[in-house]
Amino acid sequence: MQEYNINPYQSQVESHSNIPITPLMIDHLRGTKPWVRFMSVISFILAGFMVVAGLGMILMSTATPGMGNFGIGPFVGVIYIAFAGLYIAPAYFLHQFASSIGNLLEGGGDVAMESALASQKSFWRFVGIMTLVVICIYLLIFVSAILLGLMAAAGRY
Repeated sequence: MQEYNINPYQSQVESHSNIPITPLMIDHLRGTKPWVRFMSVISFILAGFMVVAGLGMILMSTATPGMGNFGIGPFVGVIYIAFAGLYIAPAYFLHQFASSIGNLLEGGGDVAMESALASQKSFWRFVGIMTLVVICIYLLIFVSAILLGLMAAAGRY
């Protein structure tokens, strides 16, 4: 096993430029590829189902006589379609990652490895940002619920 001493004052690009792509790295990526492809396909399918469900909610609410156009169906339908859009980005990054692994396995070398890692980085960056957004939304809901509860309690007395 080769050890790498990384000098914090030396350019990191120079210190990592001699790291080879080992057979074990390729073997790990070979084992990862089917799962990455599977998750990509499942994400695309789920996004498709969400679009169909969203369109169904929009169309059913407008086609139902006597319901008017003010139902919650169209609003929820648009939300479903928006969330489907959020599923497509990570699905695409996973698809690119699996394709780059395939290119690497076919002898793509450093360029394919760099492409695979760039796709993986994009996937995790997107998932991380979305996680932070969801956490912020949950915090806003939590704080709003507490404030509304306090206001309702103050209004009773």
